[in-house]
Amino acid sequence: MSSAGKEVPVIGITGMKVWEENGSIIAEGSCVIRLQGGKGRVDTDQIRIDVPVKENAAKLSFGSRYGRPLPLGASLNRFRLEIDIEEARDLDIQNKLMPVYKGEYAGRFLYSAADLKKGRNKNSRIFIHDGTAMYLRQNVSNTLFLTVRDANQYDTPEGQRRLKEAKRRSRRLKGQDIVLMYEKNCAKYEESASILYEKLIDAGYDNVYFIVDTSIPAVQNVDEKYRKNFIEKDSDKHLEYFFACNKFAATETIDHALQLRIASKDVLDKITGKGLMYVFLQHGVMYMVSLGSSLRVGFNKKKGYKLHRTVVSSELEAQHFIDLAGMKHEDLYVTGLAKFDRAVQNEGADKIIIMPTWRRWETNQARHDLRDTGYYRMVQTMLEGVPEELRDKVIILPHPLISERFSGDESFGKHVTVTDQYDPILRDCALLITDYSSIAYDAYYRGANVVFYWKDKDECMEHYGEGTHLMLNMDNVFGPVCMDAEDIRKAVAERYMAPQDEEELARYRKIVEFHDGKNSERILRLLIRDGMLEPKE
Repeated sequence: MSSAGKEVPVIGITGMKVWEENGSIIAEGSCVIRLQGGKGRVDTDQIRIDVPVKENAAKLSFGSRYGRPLPLGASLNRFRLEIDIEEARDLDIQNKLMPVYKGEYAGRFLYSAADLKKGRNKNSRIFIHDGTAMYLRQNVSNTLFLTVRDANQYDTPEGQRRLKEAKRRSRRLKGQDIVLMYEKNCAKYEESASILYEKLIDAGYDNVYFIVDTSIPAVQNVDEKYRKNFIEKDSDKHLEYFFACNKFAATETIDHALQLRIASKDVLDKITGKGLMYVFLQHGVMYMVSLGSSLRVGFNKKKGYKLHRTVVSSELEAQHFIDLAGMKHEDLYVTGLAKFDRAVQNEGADKIIIMPTWRRWETNQARHDLRDTGYYRMVQTMLEGVPEELRDKVIILPHPLISERFSGDESFGKHVTVTDQYDPILRDCALLITDYSSIAYDAYYRGANVVFYWKDKDECMEHYGEGTHLMLNMDNVFGPVCMDAEDIRKAVAERYMAPQDEEELARYRKIVEFHDGKNSERILRLLIRDGMLEPKE
């Protein structure tokens, strides 16, 4: 299938109503259709709707075959889009709806013909079934997407009202110098944001707040001097401070400051608006999957922000952001990650940890049949590759998005650990088995050996988007690369409890330069320099 050629269809919606009927989401309205770069009118009998992971993902019909003629080869027509809810459960989280013409030419479905190329954060009504939320939305380029994800409290009418009320109340905080910090989904406290947060509180910055679910084990023993500036996740204060704040420093994108993939125009207008200052602290070294990926555009330079800075671990990683994320060198803090200031390995560490990265495109499939996912089969292969006499040393750490489903699986049993705290486990890690998770950098920094499994690498890169590649390769990888269980068995036998290879260590230190425990100090100086923080006397 190609988007090149002369018969690329473009459908622009001029009016639409969306509702649920007989187990389907129905979108019906009027539209303008034309062939981009071609001549003649579009034969709507030749159009089907695909998403990247499935052909004929929705049923599309029109009021008439060619519509009412308009100038320049365009036509006006009625359309009806039908999406089967049960079938949609197995799609990706974000699904670009692509009109394919004559089985060959992939075009564009515009959420609004009036918005042209600019998205305005619009979305349809949200449909919730058995904990899954589905809705049509407009992306930043005005393309029509179907979102299929876990439902959250802001998907309900009551949740939407809470957001609007919080936005109104936030006006009372206008003019206050608020800095918000958080980690993944505002539900972790062990990455670079928490390490830097404590550094800032120690330095006297009382205007810095950390958003977190205070019920998680990671915060139970945190000193009161840090807890006093905690903001409870999803509290009214959280919502108000989110709308009032213009300064964010976090290990995740601003999307995580409230609710990832939220369906709220007020929230999306906030995080895509001008005047924000944002420092991305990174949750792990990002010299791994190339930033040119269509799934990683959230890390690109935000041109509308007043300030956008990204922490990196070396000049080599900095060049990665310059080449593929639209950044300049002055946009980057070449300081090392704050979390590495506390990354240590316990004496006598002897655990073998299996921890590959999650495959986002398998999220919905895993809900129905975890064992039928490539991720599950990969973990099986990794475990089978560990020699029998070392199996009692194995800890399987599934990705947080899928860990609960793994915990009850009989095949892995006692090996699976479900936790929101990886640091205590990594301290006991002697050897890590992964695919291309950034946790490899963390484990190796502490002194562990790393074994990579790359059998599915090329297939996975295709899912990230055309042209995506792994930044690690056979010339710079810092551990043996395996393609099957037997390769893993040999690598584990060779590397378990062995010292790190000097040549591989030299490769690693070109990617992670800093090992002096002063990364947070360097970041603090740059935050002051760039006006995120006021200097202290």
